[in-house]
Amino acid sequence: MEYRTLGRTGLSVSAVGVGGGGIGQVWGPTTDEECIRTVQTAYELGVNFFDVAPSYGDGKAEEILGQAGRPFRQQVLYATKVRVSPGQRGNIDGAIRASLEASLRRLQTDHVDLLQLHSRVRQERNPDHAGSVSLTHVLGPGGILETMQELRREGKVRFFGFTGYGDYDGVLGVMESGGFDTVQAQYDLLHQASVGKRPVVVADWPIPSHVIPLAVEFGLGVIGIRALAAGALSEALDRPGDAEKQEDFRKARRLRFLVHGPYRTLSQAAMRFALMNEGIATVVPGVKNVAELEEAVGCLDLPPIPAEDLARIDELYARGFTA
Repeated sequence: MEYRTLGRTGLSVSAVGVGGGGIGQVWGPTTDEECIRTVQTAYELGVNFFDVAPSYGDGKAEEILGQAGRPFRQQVLYATKVRVSPGQRGNIDGAIRASLEASLRRLQTDHVDLLQLHSRVRQERNPDHAGSVSLTHVLGPGGILETMQELRREGKVRFFGFTGYGDYDGVLGVMESGGFDTVQAQYDLLHQASVGKRPVVVADWPIPSHVIPLAVEFGLGVIGIRALAAGALSEALDRPGDAEKQEDFRKARRLRFLVHGPYRTLSQAAMRFALMNEGIATVVPGVKNVAELEEAVGCLDLPPIPAEDLARIDELYARGFTA
């Protein structure tokens, strides 16, 4: 296993972590037993960073991690999340505390190493985006950061992070505040706005531009998410998909040229592509079984994607993956 430093936290994290979507059983069919084996095998392979959330399987991911990770809890890092809904904005402190306490029970631990804001961040509150919070909700008096700081004083949280979705000014404002230690950034073969390239698709979860280089500039650790574009960058979609996912899967077929030499599957190439970004400390695929985990970890032993293939990726990306 390769280890990298997670920004100013100073934490040494495995380059490949485990995301919670798979063990939360929202990324295709699996079982509790297989998910438990996956977590245990991850530890045996050197994985020390596990990223879950209450919303992954309505607490299932946290429950699985809490059960499977109990024997080695002190040797690994637990990251979970909290989402502030519109109805909770009048009592942000209470909402965050209730969410975290429930997470701690499911995780069978007395603290988390990283608590992350799961809501999208916008500079101002936007009524068209009910799932988002404004910078005032995050940084203002009685806001999200204030509660997180108090939870750290109580010993329940070590570091704070947020998910890098929303609008550019909102994400930038959180980074500039100096109050957060990490950011989750989507970066994959099909979606590269987080490194400054124009978005290929503007969807309900917009990826603000330059998230990764900005994070590096401000000293935040970057957690790479959705390296397989929610399954589109794999041999076959293994979960129900909306029209956007189907479109991503069709675009991904144009990347089949990457499957050659040591790369046996498109998912291997996609994972290696994300791992090659030097601004990312850890990539957290949502593996749901041991086979997917072993493939992801094995990508660390693969050679970098050749320069000529990277150039062809750039050409396709610039054309929006059209012919």
